[in-house]
Amino acid sequence: MDAVTLRGRKEGFELNIDAGADFDQALLALAELLTKIRQEQPTLGSDKIELELTTGLRLLNEAQETALQTTLARFPEFQVNRIQSLVMTIEEATAQREADRLHVEPNVLRSGQEVNYDGDVLFVGNLHQGATVKASGSIFVLGEVAGIVHAGYPDNPEAVIAGDLSHAVQLRIADAVEILDHKKNQFTAQSMSYINDLHVIDYGAITDLKQINPKLYRKMKEQ
Repeated sequence: MDAVTLRGRKEGFELNIDAGADFDQALLALAELLTKIRQEQPTLGSDKIELELTTGLRLLNEAQETALQTTLARFPEFQVNRIQSLVMTIEEATAQREADRLHVEPNVLRSGQEVNYDGDVLFVGNLHQGATVKASGSIFVLGEVAGIVHAGYPDNPEAVIAGDLSHAVQLRIADAVEILDHKKNQFTAQSMSYINDLHVIDYGAITDLKQINPKLYRKMKEQ
């Protein structure tokens, strides 16, 4: 197999560096290939050729990343949109595992206190007025909440808030904010708050989750 292969895309090219090839030889092959493309398209003007570079099952170390960037810098006609690998770093794998967890928050959070979670949260504690619970995923409320409940922080509109928010002063999902009017919103333990197609907070029942958010429904079925 060639050390570097080229595949045309709708916009630009995709370059793949074979994970089994010697890396130094792969860089030489990459330079030769980019030189060939440059010679075949000598009049680019101000437009750059867009590249996506993949390294397959090879995870580049710092020295290899530097060497790759040095090689690419010799070809300013090309714009590298991203360099990706099929391999996660330990840090990325840890972060992904953390995001997939269901965290349990059992504590009393008093005014001024704030807790943040990466992933979904089962809240079974007591959230006083002036306190905040945040999660990048969804928040399932079984405890008492009188403060601010913020799911999908900072930019996950797929998150939901499920449970009784009868005493909460405010709920947020992603960047949407709702000041709760409990004369209009009659919450129960089966209530669910979510972002609708108009990107505003809407309300429904947990039993409607499959229709409202099929992705989250499947995730919960798998756990």
